[in-house]
Amino acid sequence: MKNRRIFETIADISYMAGYNNHYSGNSRFDIRTYISWAKEFEKIHANTNWDEDDYMLVVEKFTNEKIKESIFLAKYGNFHS
Repeated sequence: MKNRRIFETIADISYMAGYNNHYSGNSRFDIRTYISWAKEFEKIHANTNWDEDDYMLVVEKFTNEKIKESIFLAKYGNFHS
């Protein structure tokens, strides 16, 4: 399946976000967010050799950073113009 990798990344990010009780109060918004994060992750790691790097550790670190970022943005807003 051509899209299997992105689907697995979406599932992993969604699972980790749920495990960390990340919920904005709007499930549709959260789903769009996790899909966006998965696309970003796949773009960043398009050439990563997963035989050398531990996928689960990398996606967990990425997800935790995105959660921290989203909490910050929810609390303080986006300062970018």
